[in-house]
Amino acid sequence: MRLKRNKLRDAIAFSIAVSAATLAGAALAQESNQTETSEPTSATSLDTVTVTGSRIRSQTMTASSPVTEIGAEQFRFAGATLAEDLVNQYPQLSPVFDNFQNNPSLGYAEVDLRGLGAIRTLTLLNGRRIPKGNGETSDISIVPSALIQRVDILTGGASAVYGSDAVAGVVNFILDDEFEGVSINAGYSAYQHDNDNKFIQGLMDAAGYDYPTGNSGFDGISKNVDLAIGGAFGEGGHAVAWATWRKNEALFQGQRDYSACALNTGGTACGGSGTADPANFLIYTDGAYFGYAAPVGGVWSTDNHYIYNYAPINYYQRPDTRFTAGTNIKYEINEHFQPYMEALFVNRKSSTQLAPSGAFFTHVGVGCDQPQIGTLCSDLGIDPDAALDIYVAKRNVEGGPRVYEDESNSFSITAGLGGEINENWTYDASITYGRWVRSSTGFNDFLTPRIQDALLGCPAGSFDGCIPYEVWTDSVTPEQAQALQGVSQQDWTTDILVFNAYVSGALPFSLPSADNDPIKLVTGYERRQERFSYVADTNFSAGNFAGSGSSNPQISEGYRVDELFMESQIPLYVGSGALGRIDADLGYRYSDYDKFGGLSTYKVGLGANFLDNKLRLRSSFNHATRTPTLNELFYPQALGLWAGEDPCAGANPILTEAQCALTGVPDGAYGSVPRNPAAQYQQLFAGNPDSQPEKADTWTLGFAASPIDNLEVSLDYYDIKVEDQIAGPAPVVTLLMCGTTGDAQFCDAIHRSPTTGSLRSGASNYVESFTVNNGNIRVKGVDLNASYALDLGQGRLSASLVGTYVLNKEFEQLPGNPLGTYDCAGIVSPECNTPEWRHIASTRYSWDRYSLGLRWRYLSSLEYTSPYTANSFIPNPSLDTLLLPAGGIGSHSYLDLSASVDLGPVTWTAGVNNIADKEPPMVGGSLVLNGNSLGVYDQAGRYIFTSVSVKF
Repeated sequence: MRLKRNKLRDAIAFSIAVSAATLAGAALAQESNQTETSEPTSATSLDTVTVTGSRIRSQTMTASSPVTEIGAEQFRFAGATLAEDLVNQYPQLSPVFDNFQNNPSLGYAEVDLRGLGAIRTLTLLNGRRIPKGNGETSDISIVPSALIQRVDILTGGASAVYGSDAVAGVVNFILDDEFEGVSINAGYSAYQHDNDNKFIQGLMDAAGYDYPTGNSGFDGISKNVDLAIGGAFGEGGHAVAWATWRKNEALFQGQRDYSACALNTGGTACGGSGTADPANFLIYTDGAYFGYAAPVGGVWSTDNHYIYNYAPINYYQRPDTRFTAGTNIKYEINEHFQPYMEALFVNRKSSTQLAPSGAFFTHVGVGCDQPQIGTLCSDLGIDPDAALDIYVAKRNVEGGPRVYEDESNSFSITAGLGGEINENWTYDASITYGRWVRSSTGFNDFLTPRIQDALLGCPAGSFDGCIPYEVWTDSVTPEQAQALQGVSQQDWTTDILVFNAYVSGALPFSLPSADNDPIKLVTGYERRQERFSYVADTNFSAGNFAGSGSSNPQISEGYRVDELFMESQIPLYVGSGALGRIDADLGYRYSDYDKFGGLSTYKVGLGANFLDNKLRLRSSFNHATRTPTLNELFYPQALGLWAGEDPCAGANPILTEAQCALTGVPDGAYGSVPRNPAAQYQQLFAGNPDSQPEKADTWTLGFAASPIDNLEVSLDYYDIKVEDQIAGPAPVVTLLMCGTTGDAQFCDAIHRSPTTGSLRSGASNYVESFTVNNGNIRVKGVDLNASYALDLGQGRLSASLVGTYVLNKEFEQLPGNPLGTYDCAGIVSPECNTPEWRHIASTRYSWDRYSLGLRWRYLSSLEYTSPYTANSFIPNPSLDTLLLPAGGIGSHSYLDLSASVDLGPVTWTAGVNNIADKEPPMVGGSLVLNGNSLGVYDQAGRYIFTSVSVKF
């Protein structure tokens, strides 16, 4: 456990000091009639609003649980044209951006609160669930950024209010359903970078690789057009409609020097893949390891082991085109009958491009007299009577990169009716249907069953159209490559149907101490049905594509849940002294699943207002659940890849020879088990119909204060504990547990090649990783929110700070094992990537028609400590060199500048994010997410944006 109170104190004190300096002259604050810039805040306003995480009309926006709010103008001033562009920069959320994920890529945008996984964050739009993508998490591509009024980020579980998935909390996108007029916005943005990284350029010079230099010019260009129309109709109606279009161009890793080669595990040289061009040949003679060889000038030699630089051809930013449309219509027939309808639609086209496919160490068994291998045996001095097992690793540069063209369509339709029952009670009933469909077509991948035939010269019985694959003489032609390639097809569909009805109002009585302030109550019923299906062509289903890494059996499953829920706000005390009021918030939900039976979730909160509501103390407890996804329950067994290191691979294994023997390494193979330079090995994964729901308890404790006019500050502590997490055991843990304990539970799950000991390739070489209820997670931290505004000179100065300090982020896999619990707070490793402190501090000065703003985004330093070495789990660790620079990553600050001017109905906005063109810190090995980067940092350099809006 790593509780660093001094760092927390210093970070908060420093941030408050910076904000205070920015807001010099606070004592001169005075009231103003000018419109204030919308800033993120944890408000203490006493306006009557509906709070995310509750269906009760509350007199305090924060209620018992803290809510961080992102205002609409923040999207414009950050140059964000997509919902995820801004929201995922906030410190409570993991900074994951879909367009900068290429391998792997989920294919859509999502949000991940507290780094507990998007699967544990409930994402809503106007308080309702939206369609889920193929990862069974909400696809926020459907959210039209042009109509966002605000975004509420609720800390802590909210299963009692909204049901399953709200383990980490809720992110609720609120659209402006009262929009009036016509608005047209056109935007343009691009990246620019100076390629002058001497360190990696030196590594590429040593490797003989090409790379870009100097000014990149504008690239990764994005364009968008947004249209919104709204207004009243009839006697009591209002309608809003919108359409948006956004297109961004591809950016390749080869367009940045720091991503133009794939770093090796230690980050000390350009690495790459052993499946190369020319080909590598791994040779075993009579079952004994011989070594690598390749033909050089027509003569076989063991002096060469080629490495392929797969980086330049990979997308850094994936190309993407999105079109969204929708409408929100409501009509008040009278106070009792107010029908409404909302429709949302998004069409998204995107693609993924990876390095070419190939023969990924394809096995052929031959004799020395096989004509295809020519003079291999004589050149290498191999006994002509020996039986050879040769593993061929040839990159398909002749056929071109692997490309997957994706198109997804998603829609959601809600129809509902609400109104007053009487002067104290209201009702709302609605039905929502959502559907998400994705189609992916793949090109240029090799079909594994064809490769062996072509390598052996197309003997009798080979596939139709076989052409000998001349890797043995390094004379492969595009025609030979084309004969081995196929076209793949995959299709996913998710459906969600929700009926929700509730009544809300005040009971006709109150507690004696509450000064006649009545108890407020919501009670209702919800039925939700969800379905997931996946189908693929025969070859993809069977795992016949060499570059896909797995078999992909089809699945079609669904579930149904019926729920009864209740919320109540109970005024415990209402007075007129220093203590103004004390409220209790209660919530309970009973869920009856057709797969699991009954589950109960609940919440309890307390809030107290002091000093004329200028200070509010609050605390809450939430008991939440997450039921397994349909894939976690029913996904059939399939091969896939895991990122990391096999502790028994390579010339200097992490585990000892005796330990590696326990993991299945054959006699005599220790020190020669093939290591994958790309740090990828195979696993066999599957769902588990016996998986049970996760349970999570969340505590929050904090305060919100407004000591002077226009100043609001809140500080909240959170503690989230997830028990019985649903996950497959990490393959590296299985390998280490087997090697160090010999426990059959782990050793029986390891299936190595009986010849090479490899886990890299082959249908029977893998580590089992079946879904189980496996271990616990605990996250603790502090959120700080502050905002202030004052009149200054001829204008208005406003400032805000949103920061999060992670005290602990502990993982316990397989409770009771020697690995124990490891803490990711402030750590970077193959298992962790969690800065302890992140914040966004903003200040803006507005006067007359003009506005100028500066934003500071900060991430604290990260220390490299492997949880395995930290627990002395590996007696001879060699993982200490997995990171560049050695020892960790320093703190990072990004400064963003934006300005706008109003010219009548026209508003022009322009800005630059990452003014200093700061590069992401480079890392090697299995730490890499994309382009030698961790993914937490700005990826592509300086971001320049501009937009013109017209409203009338």
